[in-house]
Amino acid sequence: MNIDYTEEYKDIINKERPQHNGDEFEARHPHMSQENRAKIFAPFAALKGYEEAIDNASS
Repeated sequence: MNIDYTEEYKDIINKERPQHNGDEFEARHPHMSQENRAKIFAPFAALKGYEEAIDNASS
């Protein structure tokens, strides 16, 4: 099933990243490159042991 959310989210799809020029938010949350953000989420596994359970079930 391929769901197209383009129409539902058309008001926010092309918005730019908020600019925080020297404010308190930016001091606590400095800009992070896409590469570094990807590194944070890459090792995430929502269900620990899921892959192993699938492998064991198919054997």
